[in-house]
Amino acid sequence: MALQAHLDSDVTALPGVGENRRQTLAKLGLYTLRDVLYGFPRTYKDFTRVWTPGELQDEGEYLVRGELIELSERQISGGRRLVQARLSAGGGTLKLTWFLVHRRRGYTYIYQRLQNAKQLWVYGPVKRALLEWEMNSPEFYLKAPRAGLAPVYPLTSGISNQMRVRWVEHVLGYLGEIYECLPSHLTAQFGHRHEALRSIHFPMSHSALEKARRRLIFEEFFLFHLGLQLGATAVPGKVHQPDGPLVERFFQSLPFQLTNGQVQAIADVRSDMESSARMGRLIQGDVGSGKTIVALYAAVKAVESGGQVAVMVPTEVLARQMVDRFRDALQKLGIEVELLVSNMPKKQRSAVLEGISSGTIPVVVGTHALITDGVSFKNLTLAIVDEQHRFGVRQRQALGDEQSADMLVMSATPIPRSLALTLYGDLAVSTIRDMPAGRKAVDTRLIHPRQRNQVYEFVVKRVHEGEQAFVVFPLVEESDKLDLRAAVQEMERLVKGPLKGVRVGLVHGQMGQEKEEVLEAFYRHELDVLVSTTVIEVGMNVPRATVMVIENAERFGLAQLHQLRGRVGRGDKQGYCFLIADLKSDTIKRRLQAIRHSTDGFMIAEEDLKLRGPGDLLGLRQSGQPLFLLGDIVEDRELLELAAIEAKRLLEENPELEGYPTLREEINRQRPAI
Repeated sequence: MALQAHLDSDVTALPGVGENRRQTLAKLGLYTLRDVLYGFPRTYKDFTRVWTPGELQDEGEYLVRGELIELSERQISGGRRLVQARLSAGGGTLKLTWFLVHRRRGYTYIYQRLQNAKQLWVYGPVKRALLEWEMNSPEFYLKAPRAGLAPVYPLTSGISNQMRVRWVEHVLGYLGEIYECLPSHLTAQFGHRHEALRSIHFPMSHSALEKARRRLIFEEFFLFHLGLQLGATAVPGKVHQPDGPLVERFFQSLPFQLTNGQVQAIADVRSDMESSARMGRLIQGDVGSGKTIVALYAAVKAVESGGQVAVMVPTEVLARQMVDRFRDALQKLGIEVELLVSNMPKKQRSAVLEGISSGTIPVVVGTHALITDGVSFKNLTLAIVDEQHRFGVRQRQALGDEQSADMLVMSATPIPRSLALTLYGDLAVSTIRDMPAGRKAVDTRLIHPRQRNQVYEFVVKRVHEGEQAFVVFPLVEESDKLDLRAAVQEMERLVKGPLKGVRVGLVHGQMGQEKEEVLEAFYRHELDVLVSTTVIEVGMNVPRATVMVIENAERFGLAQLHQLRGRVGRGDKQGYCFLIADLKSDTIKRRLQAIRHSTDGFMIAEEDLKLRGPGDLLGLRQSGQPLFLLGDIVEDRELLELAAIEAKRLLEENPELEGYPTLREEINRQRPAI
């Protein structure tokens, strides 16, 4: 095992770093020598080739060497000095210019340094002047800089790039404290750790840099997936009996034919539940693809095997909707379904808790209340989590860990494979891509703000026919910085104007318990129109809702718009989605046309991932910190998927990672806290 004493030392162990500079380095996230080592360059200066002025042909950034043939300095306006010089070599010349603020007597620092120079190396952007090449404000060197790619690090006031280079060189002296963590067959493929850490800071060539990046990105992804999967592989679970008469009655009770995707997902779940290993499976499907049928099948199978089922959803409104759906499907089979949420009468809650602990309640649907103290199942064999990305991995696992219950996770947010691997790396994935027969695509239209009144006239017409509508805004209150229509002010305007006489409710993320009450009223059709921010984006199932109006649609991501659109047209009537946006640019128009013409949530999610990044796509970005130091789950997708495969393979062969002490140490150091 590596002691790694020096690398875990405070940055004050670096030369020239005292308490003041220590506080400055903290702004860059550098607290220990290890942080300095893993504080990788943000870019590089290309010193792999030295050019002469006569060799220059195209504009760009170059390292140029030549003989200093001219040097001058003169005063210009504003107390500034103009230093000019000229290099000559290879049959050409390069004009150099620096503009400097210098109010003291005597020559500037640059002039004094260059005064006695014969040869000079300069680096910077080269541009073509009338008769020669020129370079403004270049870096200069009186002797040849180290060949290769020169690192450029993130900086803050008081910290120069030269300082960071010097500190990295110092820390590289302790590389011996870091042991190799990858299995030998992977080091043979990706190279060794020491070589990669040296080359990422001081690569001798572009190919050396690429090799180092691939090694360190793969290592980062590999450790991430091991951290997710460790302990989840081949864990003993509940062995459920083969499908019996109760499951058969469930299938016979369905008023429709299952899609191919549902059939395959059910087959996957059946195989998992009947095996001795604990099930961990994600059912991923587009809006309206019928994932709940798979969950209902699993619940019936668990109950028929003598077990209990817990279904956890993120909000009370969704819990009440889910209870209704489960009761409709299961009570006719003699299976009791109860609700458990925080906001329920004490006597009723106590009765439900008693039924759970005694086993008389076979299926319970609830919120986070299911994982609070006082909830004790007699024989929990299946845990179902809906809208997984609203919960953390640890919250999800807490539901079924105590009794090693099988875990079934559902998500109505189509997720690109690369992002699914980071969010659900510990789960097998079943994807339902087809839609139930007869499901009508939502009629999606782009609307100019001038046509807004016509849209609301249409809303009122549908309301008078017994239907309901959503109106969604990106902000809660008016912003001085963004000219957007905000929900609070717009509700007042709509109630007094276009929606006068219509029952209108308002929900937004800043509301407390009142939000749940308004959502419940809309669900029960006590309201006709729900004015909202994106809190209704996922999960709301209101069959009477046929119209979705999205104001300032250009402010939403494509995947978010697709999810919002999925809230309407869930019954037997045509759904409509109006995207009200000022199409000021071709980019906005192309994005919104894409959502208008496509109903494939997976394609839309892939496009959104490219445009907005993984953090914005699912609201996962926290404090501006990226998920990985080097890796990008879009650009480096090939390595991400390979790392997931290799992590799974290693854990299948060696579930406890026996003989890999350094690997376990690194997993514990970097294990994700999602």
